[in-house]
Amino acid sequence: MAESTDVTGRDNVVSPATAPTKPAGRSKQALIGLGIAAGILVLAWVVAGRAGLGDVGKQGINSSLLPKVGDEAPDFVAISPEGNVVHLSDYRGQPVWLNFWGAWCPPCRAEMPDIQTAYEELQPQGLTLLAISLGDKPSEALNFAKLNGVTFDILLDPDRTLTSPTYPIYNFPTHIFIDENGIVQNIVLSEMSSDQAIAAAQSILPEQDTAQAGLDPQS
Repeated sequence: MAESTDVTGRDNVVSPATAPTKPAGRSKQALIGLGIAAGILVLAWVVAGRAGLGDVGKQGINSSLLPKVGDEAPDFVAISPEGNVVHLSDYRGQPVWLNFWGAWCPPCRAEMPDIQTAYEELQPQGLTLLAISLGDKPSEALNFAKLNGVTFDILLDPDRTLTSPTYPIYNFPTHIFIDENGIVQNIVLSEMSSDQAIAAAQSILPEQDTAQAGLDPQS
């Protein structure tokens, strides 16, 4: 029972009959509303997990499972759009940029135009870019790549079983840069702008001949 004291020092007791009460109907409606909101959150969490969105941003887990900088890049198998089996080792002798992505992944979708821009600048220097789609239907991955005017190689691993033995990916996107000797030189576990991608790829590109880059002394 609530009490208050007036300026004269007498206690004024608030009668239960005069205390404001909340209508029972409003309380019931509020509880129903909270229940519906909780149900929506649970449903969204389940749908996100099934769509693979739960794998976006798990950098700590991914960095502990992937090959380390300085390690020899392990081989993997994926499928080309034509249905051919492709091995990473097929590209030994070339600087290779691996991009593990998914058309279902918002950061992967957002960075794709920048990845294409970076590739257009780096490809003349001998760079090979392999973009391995994980968890996509092949048609979805290829349609998204076509929509963005992609000119680098798209590889497919729809159920993630082909690449996961050596490249367990829990962060999307994941970028791994491998030099021509097959050694991992750089790993980026986030989306990149074109400038960031170009800078990251410099670790695997052969140094340009400074004599060719400068003015011809005979001119």
